Amino acid sequence: MTATDSTDAERNAASAGLIDAGHRLEDAGDVAGALRNYEEAVAASPSYVRGYLNQGNALARLGRTAEAVAALQAALRIAPDSAPCHFNLGNVHLGAGDHAAAEREFRAALRCDPALADAGIALANALESLGQPEAAEAQLRAVLADAPGTAPAAYNLALLLIKLDECDEAEALLRTCVKADPEFLMAYVALGDIARNAGGSRDAEPWYRKALAVNAKSQEAWSALLLSINNRDDLTAQQVLAEHLRFGESFPVADAFPANAARRIHDRTRMRIGFLSGDFVQHPVALFLRPVLIHRDRTQFEIYCYSNNAREDAMTRELRSLAEHWRVVAGQDDAAAAKGIRADELDVLVDLSGHSTRSRVLLFNRRCAPVQATWLGYLNTTGLDSADFRICDRHTDPAGAEALHTEALERLPDSQWCYLPAFDAPPAPERRARQGVVFGSFNHASKLSDRCIELWCRVLRAVPGSALRVHAVPRGNAMAAILRRFADRGIERGRIAVFPRVDIAAYFAAIASVDIALDTFPYNGGTTTCDVLWTGVPLVALAGDRPAARSGVSLLATVGAPELIAAGDEDYVALNVKLATDAPWRLALRATFRQRMQASPLMDAPRFVRGFEDCLRRMRDARET
Repeated sequence: MTATDSTDAERNAASAGLIDAGHRLEDAGDVAGALRNYEEAVAASPSYVRGYLNQGNALARLGRTAEAVAALQAALRIAPDSAPCHFNLGNVHLGAGDHAAAEREFRAALRCDPALADAGIALANALESLGQPEAAEAQLRAVLADAPGTAPAAYNLALLLIKLDECDEAEALLRTCVKADPEFLMAYVALGDIARNAGGSRDAEPWYRKALAVNAKSQEAWSALLLSINNRDDLTAQQVLAEHLRFGESFPVADAFPANAARRIHDRTRMRIGFLSGDFVQHPVALFLRPVLIHRDRTQFEIYCYSNNAREDAMTRELRSLAEHWRVVAGQDDAAAAKGIRADELDVLVDLSGHSTRSRVLLFNRRCAPVQATWLGYLNTTGLDSADFRICDRHTDPAGAEALHTEALERLPDSQWCYLPAFDAPPAPERRARQGVVFGSFNHASKLSDRCIELWCRVLRAVPGSALRVHAVPRGNAMAAILRRFADRGIERGRIAVFPRVDIAAYFAAIASVDIALDTFPYNGGTTTCDVLWTGVPLVALAGDRPAARSGVSLLATVGAPELIAAGDEDYVALNVKLATDAPWRLALRATFRQRMQASPLMDAPRFVRGFEDCLRRMRDARET
C-alpha cells in the first residue's frame, strides 16, 4: 500500500465515521444536524462517494432540491457507474416533478445494475407521471417476472391497476403483499381503499385497523380510516367525531408559533394567505379554489400555494399562474416543509385536504402560521387542536354544529362553494321519458351506503317502469356487488345498469341522458351536484345531521331551490316520486336550472370572494385579540 493509499483510507474512514453519526441523527429526526455531518464527511474526503450520496439525500429531505441535485451530480463525477447515485438522483428529480430527468436517471441506474429492483419500480412511477401507464405497467410486470417475490413491485403495480380500473387483480396482488410481509402497512391501506371505493366502507375498516396495528402513528392509515367512516350510515355523528378525536390525541401539538414572527406579520398591510393541498390538479378542490385566485383583491392578499403532489397538468399550470408564490412540499418531511412555510411568514394557512388523499394536515401541529384553517377538501373536523377554524356555511353547519368540531366554525355568507364550470357542457335536452323515467347516480361508489340504496329502491318500487343508472363504479367484483345489493332488495336486474368512471365529456353526456339524479347520503355530492344542476337535471337533497350530509342542502338553498330539500326519509322518497310522475314540473326545472344557477350566489364569483376575504380577515383578527 502506498502512502497515498494509506492517506485516502484514513480520510475515507474518518468520512465514514461522520456519515454513521449522521445516520443516527437522521434516525432521531435531526436531518439538519445530519446534513452538517455529511458536509464534514465530504470535506474530510472529497473523493469519497458516500459523503455526497448522503449529503444529497439529506438536502432532498430538507427541500433543498437544487443543492441535492448538485451533490449527487458531484458523486456521479467521481463514480459515473454508481447505480445508487443515479437512483437517488432520479428520486430527487421525481420528487421535484421533473419526470423526464427522473426517467433518464432510473434507466442509467438499471444499466449500471439491472438487478436493482427499486430503480425498476421508480422508473415505472416516472413513466406513469409522464402519461405512459401502459409502459409503467409493463415495467412493473418485468420487475415481478425477474423477482416474483418483490412485494414493493406488486404493491406499485396494484396501485397502478386501481387507477386503470382493474381493481380485482390489484386486490389479489395486495393480498400477496401482506401475506409475504404482514407488516406492509400501505398494502393494508390500499386494500381498505379498494373495499371503500366499491361502496364497502364498513368492510374497509378492518384493513385500516390492521395498518394502525403495524404503526399507530401512521397518518396515512388514520386519514384513510377517517375518510371512510364519513360514508357510514351505521355510525352516529358523535361516533364519527369520537374517532377524529382519537386521531387528534395520537398526534399532540409539536410547536408554537414564534412570537417575534407574529409581530412582524402583524405590521403588514397586505395579508399573506397560504393554501396547502395535494390536489392542485384537475380535481374538485382546484375547481373551487380557482375563483378565489382569479377574483381576489391583489392589493390586499398575496397568495402562496404549497403543493403536496409532484404531478402537474393544465390546471396546475393555471393555478400557478394565478398565485404569486408556488412551493412543492411533496417529498419533504414535516420538519422541512414546516420550516419552509414558516419562512414565508403567512397570516393564514388554509389546508384544502383534511383527511383526503395526499393530506399534510399534521403540518398544523408544527404551527406553520398564526392562523390555521381547513376548507373544501374534507367536510368534517380534522380532530386537531392545532386547527383553529373550519370554513363552512350556515347550511352545512347550522347553529350547534360546533359540538362536532375541534375547530371554531367560520361561516361564509352564502355557500362554502363557488361554481365556475371548467368544461363547456351544453344544457341537457328535453326528455319526455316515454319508456319510463330514468334515474341516475353520478357520485363516487364509495358513497353508496345501505340506507342510500334502500331509499333508492323504495323510489324505484314507487315508480313502475323506472330504471336506475349507477355511474363511477369500479369494474369487476365491485359492479357485481352493487347489483347484488339491489337484487337483495327485490329490484329486477334489468332495471339497474352500472357503469365505470369515464372522461369528462362522457360524464356530462351521461348526466344529460337521465331524468332525475339521485344524491348519496350520509356523504352527499358536492361537485357532482353542481354539475348535475348545471346540466339541468333535478336532484333531491336529504338533510342530514353532519356537514357531509348537508352539502346538497347548501347547494340547493343557495341556488334558490328549497322545494327540493327533503327533511327526512319519507319526504325524500315522496319528492323523488313527485319528480318522476309530475312531468311538467320536472321539465320546467330542467329548462330553468342553468339560469337559476347563473343568477344565484353560487356562481357570483366576485360576491363569493369578497365574502371569503372578509372571512380571512375575521380569522386573523380573532387570533390577534
